[in-house]
Amino acid sequence: MRAAFFDLDGTLSTGHVWKAIAQHHIQHRQKLVSLFAYLAFHLALWPLYKMGLLSQERFFVSWAKDLAWTLGGLTREEGLRVFRWVVDRCIVPSLRPDILELLRRHQAQGHLVVLVSGTFQDLLALIGEELSVNHVVGTRLEVVDARYSGRIIEPTCLGPGKVELLQDFLGTSQLDVDLGSSFAYTDSIFDVPLLSLVGHPVAVYPDERLQAYALRKGWQIVGG
Repeated sequence: MRAAFFDLDGTLSTGHVWKAIAQHHIQHRQKLVSLFAYLAFHLALWPLYKMGLLSQERFFVSWAKDLAWTLGGLTREEGLRVFRWVVDRCIVPSLRPDILELLRRHQAQGHLVVLVSGTFQDLLALIGEELSVNHVVGTRLEVVDARYSGRIIEPTCLGPGKVELLQDFLGTSQLDVDLGSSFAYTDSIFDVPLLSLVGHPVAVYPDERLQAYALRKGWQIVGG
């Protein structure tokens, strides 16, 4: 079967999940110590990244992975309430109509549609429900004694980790996908491994580096 793999932040949505979680915690005065520790630590890394002492990929993987700190100690039920708020208040209003239309076309053609994102798996599942997408692959949160531990289960669903988790999903689900005739949609240079996995890579509102790379490769570019 043919498949279409869609990234979330910057691709399907113009928003950013970390900002939405921060907005939730500030508005509800929840997990503020963890939130401010997360922001302070990663903003402190910004000068190292700008000076070239920390690679862009390591900086953004750390930013995505450590967002789990802001959920540490919450039960799954409490976490799902946070995620429901994020989906309703931030994700759904920020969906790109043109990219959502592409997703709907793939669904209409009977293609397997999968959301593949660095976003947490539990949050991505709620977004999948909103979009009638049954399959999602995201970053998995570690649960200890029925509570989020504040850590993820490696790897982070970014870069090569995104391909690893997607291939694991396809294998365990026993989905016979023809990658050569499949599509991938994403906005980030870090997702070149995912785009290179399929026969129809599409750079969506791409960052500067991905746009240049897509032009060199002759890949389709949408938006931007």
